[in-house]
Amino acid sequence: MDLFQPDSAYSVRRVLENIGLHCQYFSELTCCGRRFMMEGKEKYALQLGSQVVDILRSKTHIVVPDCSCAGFMKKHYKRLLVNRHSTQELQEFTRNIFEICDYIVNIRKIECLGNEFNHRVYYFKSCAARNLYPQNDAPEILLSNTKGLDLLTAPNQPVCCGANGQFAMANPAVAEGLTGQIVDQAYQMGAEYITSTDIHCLQMIDAYKTAHNVDIEVMHIVDILQGEQPASL
Repeated sequence: MDLFQPDSAYSVRRVLENIGLHCQYFSELTCCGRRFMMEGKEKYALQLGSQVVDILRSKTHIVVPDCSCAGFMKKHYKRLLVNRHSTQELQEFTRNIFEICDYIVNIRKIECLGNEFNHRVYYFKSCAARNLYPQNDAPEILLSNTKGLDLLTAPNQPVCCGANGQFAMANPAVAEGLTGQIVDQAYQMGAEYITSTDIHCLQMIDAYKTAHNVDIEVMHIVDILQGEQPASL
């Protein structure tokens, strides 16, 4: 997010500060290691994961604007880092990891942020939000309580954007077909924006809509929740 969509990183801070929280950001953090783990490079995933724990282990709550990263740390760090950190330390650390929407709704017990976004928005529930970090309906709750926002969802929504790990590079035609289903459905429903909790999904969707000249914008959910209307991806 820092590299490809830095405005969204600032939105995370604004959202949390708007609900009265003091936030700390650590510039030495780079990656949770998930991408390397998915590519079979466990050595690098181990190094990055251990660095994350070393930097953040004393923090009360660790809020992440991505279900993929939050879910990976929450579910897999206890196994991946078992030889680097104590069981108790890893249990405490993973217990304090939260995706931002889940944190706001289910930990802070806030369902309306008082934000406004006067557009028709299609919410894509990513694979990670469905499986790796199932957060109930926290994103939908916050979007539906956004003033002026017309939330669009569909019971037969495509389940994958096609970007997962190396899949898009190994199977470009299949990946493009999956992404196209999302964009086409959103467009047919009259959406002005597509949003999600996962930055890599949004990057894949944005690349598709740009290549096919589809008149729809792509925006991370935190950019909507922070109450203004920053530039899209």
